[in-house]
Amino acid sequence: MRKVVVFDVDGTICFDGRTIGPDIVEALRSLRERCNLVFASARPIRDLLPVLPDDLHDATLIGGNGAFSRTGGELTVLGIDHADRVLIDRLIDEYELTVLIDGEWDYSFTGDQAHRIFRQLDAGQLASNIPREQIERYSKVVLFASDSRIEDELRRSPLSINVHPDEGIIDIAPSGITKRHALGRLGIADGAYVAFGNDANDELMLRHARTSYCVGVHPVLSFADHHLSRDDVAYAIATIEIG
Repeated sequence: MRKVVVFDVDGTICFDGRTIGPDIVEALRSLRERCNLVFASARPIRDLLPVLPDDLHDATLIGGNGAFSRTGGELTVLGIDHADRVLIDRLIDEYELTVLIDGEWDYSFTGDQAHRIFRQLDAGQLASNIPREQIERYSKVVLFASDSRIEDELRRSPLSINVHPDEGIIDIAPSGITKRHALGRLGIADGAYVAFGNDANDELMLRHARTSYCVGVHPVLSFADHHLSRDDVAYAIATIEIG
């Protein structure tokens, strides 16, 4: 059985929100000859595809921190339960929040166009920005908010929550959904893969990897087996020991 290497994208192999450097792309292409690649991102699949070179589009993809997955060209989307959607909608209305809400493919964005997230949003013009009421089922939600009251309410729910205070966002996925959970759904067991990541939403994926690489410095990922600077990433991929 071919070995598996899993890569987070933004901040791990992509540093400008739009492209992957040519040295890293070359290393990924070489690595693909020896093992299966998985790209696991907070982005939905729609926004992940424009970042990857065309010849890597058929790799296994995980998006929305685990809410989306695509393998063999087949897209699977998990949604937020109705009761949790009611909670999210109430918080949006009560606190007059701006949002990015992803459905199965289309999305609803009401945030600041100067925010980093907007620059990454539907770069391939593959979907439509629609009112949130028209989204049949929420799959992933970003609240543009930095308010402990909102965080507290969300943490009392079953939802999966990642807070990014440096960006002023709260990232919400369906109950129990993480990148590690998505790997399990795809038949990739704990300890059966190598993983690269850089942020808190990569914690469980890295913690249960056979070998883990943290790009940059993050206190939640201090346990990682290897710590890399951006400049080290291409070399680390090129020289990785698959076992």
